[in-house]
Amino acid sequence: MTERTFVSETSGPIMLGLSLPVGSVRVQVLDSLTTARVVLRTDDATGPAADAVNRARSMQSGQAFGIEVPEMPGNVMVQSRRGNRIVQNVGTVYGSVTGVTIVNGRVISGGMNSMPTVSPIEATVCLPPHSSIAVVSQSADAEVFGYVDRMEFRSVSGSVDADGVRELRANTTSGDIHAGRVTELISAQSVSGDIEVDLYDGRGATLGTTSGDIRVQATNGAAGHVSANSVSGDVRISGARHLNVSANTVSGRVRNG
Repeated sequence: MTERTFVSETSGPIMLGLSLPVGSVRVQVLDSLTTARVVLRTDDATGPAADAVNRARSMQSGQAFGIEVPEMPGNVMVQSRRGNRIVQNVGTVYGSVTGVTIVNGRVISGGMNSMPTVSPIEATVCLPPHSSIAVVSQSADAEVFGYVDRMEFRSVSGSVDADGVRELRANTTSGDIHAGRVTELISAQSVSGDIEVDLYDGRGATLGTTSGDIRVQATNGAAGHVSANSVSGDVRISGARHLNVSANTVSGRVRNG
């Protein structure tokens, strides 16, 4: 196992920026915490994943705290478990890899014997209250437990699941975007993933996906405009009769009420 811990130099709310190409991010907001802490770990003691953890660097300017994990070399497969499924991801592929089918960085078929397999890099993040976070990845999923002020998520095939956020901006190609609660603004775009907001009491929402579904449950405290567009997915906006709603889909179903 390889593990490193990074702690912010200042106390109070932090704006954390985390760059993790492949792996997973687990964020917890703790009321008792005064400084931010990020733990990077992998089960590998040597090899590309361990090297990436050892070469990770941190930067801080005021309340802005950044962690950058370098990309692993090409033609490396990262194998992780999601529930009872085994998921395999690869970084940038150099040259040809015989017998491997890759879509958006994920191995669909082949590849078990074509390239070395490494363990994922897991980032465990603990934040003080009222902090914000930005995650940039190729295929890392992010989970947020607790309420953050602002969150930005950019990924190719990763998904994001946040308990609560004042402002959420998320963009992913094949991942899902889920928020338990949004209290001000949300801008979410996905190509083949679903977008879901359990409780929306914000003042502006722009949601778009190509083949995924969109589901939003608005509260009486919500205001302003909600734009939800899909090409082949279903769109359902509930509790939004008092809002200015623009909901469209080409071949799916639209429910607005």
